[in-house]
Formats: sequence, structure tokens, C-alpha cells
Amino acid sequence: MEDRHLIPTKSTSVGPNLHTEVVDPYYRATSQLTSLLASFEANTAADVGCGYAGITEDIAIALPPKATLYAVDTDPEVFPASYKPASCQVIELVQDVYQLELPTQVDAIISRFLLLDLADPLAAVTAMRRWIRPGGRLLLLEPITTTGRIGTRAIASASDEIVDQDIGLRLYDLLAALGAEEITIDAFTPVGLGASLAGRYLGAMTGVDPAPSTFISLPTLVLACGHIQ
Repeated sequence: MEDRHLIPTKSTSVGPNLHTEVVDPYYRATSQLTSLLASFEANTAADVGCGYAGITEDIAIALPPKATLYAVDTDPEVFPASYKPASCQVIELVQDVYQLELPTQVDAIISRFLLLDLADPLAAVTAMRRWIRPGGRLLLLEPITTTGRIGTRAIASASDEIVDQDIGLRLYDLLAALGAEEITIDAFTPVGLGASLAGRYLGAMTGVDPAPSTFISLPTLVLACGHIQ
């Protein structure tokens, strides 16, 4: 399951070598996600398909100190031993997204690098929608993998777990199918040479270090947010 969540946050173990530490080149996407969440003043939220990456902690810190965040994943091994003291209350739930059963409706649901692995993403976001209170938000963060380039060569994932590596292209349609309003779309594409942050991240993720002068364009990451009524 190491390669399911392709994008970590801050300094986190990724790729084929889980002891490799790299700084997240998609930090602007993480910052935009947490800024949006903070602006909603949500008192309850859920991170569905939270995975190994440390973005759950960033989400918890973006919420008010007395808020509750449900961290949801099918694998109980992904949860950390503890969360940062500054974060809100985090409650871990081992659940499948299709059978999502939160203790209560929440103000916001965040889903990251989950839909690309699913055969029926519409059923998944429909299940999430049931647990968002009227006036709440659904935030989706997914890649368009084939936009990535190493020089002029396209980047494509060889993972058997990924169903739709370009699911980021469908996020607007998925939110619209739910009847979401005020849909916003942002896109983030880190670029650099082989020795840059983007190149080091690619090397950690794939195990292949690009030449220092090779142009790297990492896959575009799409952040979509919809207002649920």
C-alpha cells in the first residue's frame, strides 16, 4: 500500500524506500486545502481514506482546538501513535468508504488520493455526501498523473491498485453529480530540475534519480471543493 498515497506532506516516508525522508513539493496544495478548511470554521470534519501521509495532522491543526476530526481508513496500521498537541481531537475509524458510517454528520469531508483507486468513485462521493450536514463542504484532492514529465517522457503509474490515474480530471463532474454548488477548482504542478525538490521527490517515489539537468514536471494535483446543500 506504500504507493497508494503518492503525495506526502512535509517530511514523510514515501516510495519504495520507506526510510527515505523528503519534503513535500506539493506543499502549496496542502496549504490551500488547510486554508480553505480553516475559513469554513468547521467544528467537525472527516479525513476519509487518510492513509499514511501526515496531512491528517495538518487538517487537525487547521480546525478549531475544540473541533473533532474523524480519521477514516480501511487499514488500522496507517494511524500514527499520537497526534501533535496543537491539533484538535482526532478519532480513528476503520471503515470502507462505500459503507461509511460516521458518528454524526460533519461540516466538511476531505478525501485525498482515494478516488483514483476506486472502481466506482461516484458511489464513494455519494456515500460521503450523506454525512455532510447541509451547508457543509466536500473537498477532493486527486492527481492527473499523465500530465507529469521527465524531460519529454510522460510519467505514468504502474501500480495495480490505481483504477483511474487521471481521476483529477473528473472531480468537477463528480461534485456536480452530487448537486454541489459553488464548486471551485485549483491545480498545482511542481516543476524543477533533477536536483530540485521536485526531482528529489520523484527519486524517492520511484527509486530512480533523474540527472541533475533533467527537467521534471510532477503530475498535476487538483483540489476541488463543493458546497453541499
